[in-house]
Amino acid sequence: MNMGTHGGTEVTPLEEKFIGLACEIRFCAPLSEFNTFQIGGPADAIALPRNERELVEVLEVCRAEEIPITLLGAGANTLVLDGGVRGMVISLARGFREFTLSPEEEGVILLEAEAGVKSPQLARFAAERWLSGLEALIGVPGTIGGALAMNAGTSERYMGESVESIRWIRLRAGEAERLPAGALAFAYREARLPEPGIVVGVRFRLRRADPESLMTLVQRNAEYRKDRQPSGVPCAGSIFRNPPGDHAGRIIEAAGLKGRRVGGAEVSQVHANFLVNAGGATAADVLALIEEVRGEVKTQTGIELRLELKMIGESAS
Repeated sequence: MNMGTHGGTEVTPLEEKFIGLACEIRFCAPLSEFNTFQIGGPADAIALPRNERELVEVLEVCRAEEIPITLLGAGANTLVLDGGVRGMVISLARGFREFTLSPEEEGVILLEAEAGVKSPQLARFAAERWLSGLEALIGVPGTIGGALAMNAGTSERYMGESVESIRWIRLRAGEAERLPAGALAFAYREARLPEPGIVVGVRFRLRRADPESLMTLVQRNAEYRKDRQPSGVPCAGSIFRNPPGDHAGRIIEAAGLKGRRVGGAEVSQVHANFLVNAGGATAADVLALIEEVRGEVKTQTGIELRLELKMIGESAS
């Protein structure tokens, strides 16, 4: 690879394209540091913008140079493959952490949160002010941007039910603009944009709630997740979607697969729909374990488990 120089330091052709930008960009960066599974190969580059201006500058260079873009968020619900990711990875988890509350109007209070705000933090903020609409996010890992992409929530309520609008930037061109919630396609564990883009903020429609009823619901959600989710060990969240009328975790546990292990990847002893990195797991370990679980469940029950986990990157050569 031909190398240039900048300030007396050798730089690669890819690095040269981003010289002078305010955004922090790391090159040949291990992505295991940027996802909750703590697994994955390196990115050619990862941008960590702190605000919309820095993000727009990075996107402009990527468009002009035809550099592929991959969105990562805070890395929850994501498996980065062992070969890493080519082009530019963009994560908003190191910035975009502001949120503001608007005055009440006709019984509705708008809460605007940037995409890098932690989901549990925002849910607690709302609940402490007796505002209903985000209690389903109590205990959900990751950021608001990632939660929106997954339409996160419980089996009873989803984040999309409280979304009023979003701010987003189209990947093909432009600055940030507002998009009403009706223009998004919300579905089970999914929120589809009209075209490829990056969500930089979400505005929620909240209402006053009875304090006792709200806190009962918040405590119930928090206890449910605490009792049924592994803690203190790297994992990515739920691996499989729940089949209609049933729960993937119950099915996997009934198949006797709790504790099943491939390399460093293990089916959680706490909740069978979680795979954990028990130590030194690779993406290949996780994929092999996923196939074992799917195969065993199919053999025993005839049920085809569908993935909820998102994957990015490429396999190791």
